[in-house]
Amino acid sequence: MSAGLDPRLLARAREVVADTTGFRDDAIAQEAVERVLRAELARGRVPTEVLSELQQLGSPLAYTLVRAVLVGETYFFRQPEHFRYITQEGIPAALRHGAMHLRGWSAGCATGEEAYSLAACLLACAPAGMPVEVVGTDLHEASLEAARRGTYGAWSRRESAPALHPVYELLNGRQVSILPEVRKVTRFAPANLLAPLPERFGQFDFILCRNVLTYFSPSARDAAIVHLARALAPGGLLFLGTVEVDRAPPGLTREGAPELQAFRKPRPEERPFAQLPVAPPVPAPRMTPAPRRLSAPTPVSPTPPSPPPSPARMHLQALERIEEGNVAGATAVLELLVKQAPDYLPGLLELALLRERAGARDAAFPLMRALRTRAGQLPPDALVDGPEALPARFYLASADAYLNLGALE
Repeated sequence: MSAGLDPRLLARAREVVADTTGFRDDAIAQEAVERVLRAELARGRVPTEVLSELQQLGSPLAYTLVRAVLVGETYFFRQPEHFRYITQEGIPAALRHGAMHLRGWSAGCATGEEAYSLAACLLACAPAGMPVEVVGTDLHEASLEAARRGTYGAWSRRESAPALHPVYELLNGRQVSILPEVRKVTRFAPANLLAPLPERFGQFDFILCRNVLTYFSPSARDAAIVHLARALAPGGLLFLGTVEVDRAPPGLTREGAPELQAFRKPRPEERPFAQLPVAPPVPAPRMTPAPRRLSAPTPVSPTPPSPPPSPARMHLQALERIEEGNVAGATAVLELLVKQAPDYLPGLLELALLRERAGARDAAFPLMRALRTRAGQLPPDALVDGPEALPARFYLASADAYLNLGALE
């Protein structure tokens, strides 16, 4: 243990970072945590006072710790194979399916080079007049401020990453500035991958989240990937870092070579349950006069009622309504589902997220608390039945992340 620092203080500081960022314990830089704590103690604060503040996730010290450990390594057109795939495969496919706009999300954008690279890529390939928009999000507000300034030095322009599309212009001998047309279609906002992206951001045709999930714990990574997949438009592409996942995320299909780490969200007509064969209509029987009866007819047993749909089937019905834009219909189905099957974890999570997107956070919190309680009663690796077979630890991590973030706000 580091000399001069209270072990309880160090342990709590690392817990705060892990709860906020989703980082694995071994991905949290010890020297960064110690530097922040020593700076607080050097101001004359005593360890018990610092520890007391760290019990509040939304405290200024908590944010200082998070800023200290975040990794902000990025540059223009990093992993150029992703931008080439978007240009050669992704955008043509979107246009073939009648896209009216092109939207991208740089998740964990740091100082903005990736977001601007994606914007330049979409602008270069979009038909004249087609709207283009890119959103960059990050936890670190100082990084977002740098992204909004849009001024970069030589470190952001690497020879290993060629300038595939026009993105900046020379400002002076050492710096460049983002082109006005690229800056115009790019915006930045704070967001945490452990929580769903707010509904106001909409869905995206292309999402880049590269070399971010590498630092996450398994449960935090699973939660983040589900949130990323939910933000994909049907037919949209998600690009992850080289070693971040070893299989296609639930509900997505792999595109291109395995090392590309590109995954596509199927369109509604491509879903397996949308392709089930429909039984041909049964012709009505010919009616013939009944013979005259001399005795009372034999009573006919009533037809037994059809069994109610399974929780998973009701969940799929709700998802269909969400994709159709019928939020009220989806809410009604999910409310009935939660009432009939209160232990069905995917239903609790889906309804909570739907209420969060509608701005009804007070109604979402009880559902997340119920989700955490029920998920905590299962073995962490027990697979939970639903549209996507996910382990119980995913639902527990999702609930914990949501409730902890609520405490931060």
